[in-house]
Amino acid sequence: MPDLTLVDGEASLTIATDAGGRLATLQVDGLDLIGRGGPGLYHWGCYPMAPFAGRIRRGLLSWQGRRYQLPITFGPDAIHGVTVDRPWTVLDADAGHARLSCDFDRRWPWRGRVLADYVLTAGGLTGRLEVQATDRPMPAWAGWHPWFHRRLQRGEPARIGFNAEAVLVKDADGMPTGETAPVPAGPYDDCFAGVTWPAAITWDGALRLTISSDAANLVVFDQLPEVVCVEPQTAPPDAVALDQHAVVEPGSPLTVEMCWSWQPA
Repeated sequence: MPDLTLVDGEASLTIATDAGGRLATLQVDGLDLIGRGGPGLYHWGCYPMAPFAGRIRRGLLSWQGRRYQLPITFGPDAIHGVTVDRPWTVLDADAGHARLSCDFDRRWPWRGRVLADYVLTAGGLTGRLEVQATDRPMPAWAGWHPWFHRRLQRGEPARIGFNAEAVLVKDADGMPTGETAPVPAGPYDDCFAGVTWPAAITWDGALRLTISSDAANLVVFDQLPEVVCVEPQTAPPDAVALDQHAVVEPGSPLTVEMCWSWQPA
């Protein structure tokens, strides 16, 4: 299936339907915002993460008295859901809107699907994910993983601004322990709680991107020279082990929204 393109004025968005339904390119006023952090599936574009976001330690998920082994997909862990490498179906699309869906495959122990809606305007992009269970309750948490260029075609390198009450403490495996600590100075590869939206990425002399969401958590990654990530997530990595996940039932989905708006900086 060919890529899907949305256009409004000076804004143009390309969605790679065969590559995890990810936002492959976003151009605003001649600037390319979305980048690549390296080779491989997880390091480019802006992709939905469902029915889980971030990592699950060793791919082991214990829920309601049963223990499930998920496929190991990155290092020693399962990571970023089961739709990032699957083709998505376009349910509806026009010049400024697209609605897509993707069913979970056998890597996830429960049957379900995720819907994604995107609306592009000249001044912003709104996204919405809906995680649905088909026939029985399941744990779920979701979000987006965008890779942004640290430098655009003009202007200064990206500056990230956000407000959060705490950072989640990580253990030797880089996984959250359930404890929190005051927010340190960057650089970051961290998940934050008590987030007050919006967050922002500013390329002085070029563009300011404001990021709003109803997600409870925010992951910030800015340890590579060419890209930065600001990721809304409904729960932290390994959320079932932390008992911070949602329970999705047939007819009662998990939803999360994200809104990007831009203006000259």
